[in-house]
Amino acid sequence: MNSLFCPIKLIIVMTRKILLIDDDENELDLFEAALRAIDKTVECIQCKNLTETLEYLLHHVPDYIFINFNMPKENGLECLSQLRQIKKLENSRIILYSNHISEEMNQEAMALGAYACIKKPSMINLLVKKLKEVINDHHF
Repeated sequence: MNSLFCPIKLIIVMTRKILLIDDDENELDLFEAALRAIDKTVECIQCKNLTETLEYLLHHVPDYIFINFNMPKENGLECLSQLRQIKKLENSRIILYSNHISEEMNQEAMALGAYACIKKPSMINLLVKKLKEVINDHHF
């Protein structure tokens, strides 16, 4: 009796969900481009303020949340504080970014539950490098 047995390998690809919160569309597009340079399969969601963010979070849980520190309505710390109150986000890594991060801003963000604070470089290749450093333990 000769049976043919062909094992099937199942490969599961886990797409990372990344939420980008910034009032500036150009900044959102820049971050998304940098993240896609790291991993083309990443799912990026863009929100322009806390209201849009909270609506999105009703039905989704991102792996990472990047928040611009300087926004007109709620700043990054206010967003961070509100998001850390949402139980289902306890495993989401929240990263604040800005063109300038003072030591005081960094300490306050970390005390509120930020995973990291990054100074946003002006060139995309440097941004890609910085984002790789921040998310390196999940190896996109």
